[in-house]
Amino acid sequence: MSEGRPQPPEPPVDEGHRNLVNLIAAIFVLVLAILAIWVFKSLDEHRKLDNCLASGRRDCLPLSD
Repeated sequence: MSEGRPQPPEPPVDEGHRNLVNLIAAIFVLVLAILAIWVFKSLDEHRKLDNCLASGRRDCLPLSD
């Protein structure tokens, strides 16, 4: 960089846009966390069912009313 050249001015910071982007990012992360919890619970239920069936039991699935 040459010290003789003036630096271009920085664009003004748009706080409203920044807050909106942060809110959207937070919602996205929250949705990902909820989906991850749902997937882990589903995998755990499937694992429990597999273990029950592997042990030879026939009453592994709960009956719906």
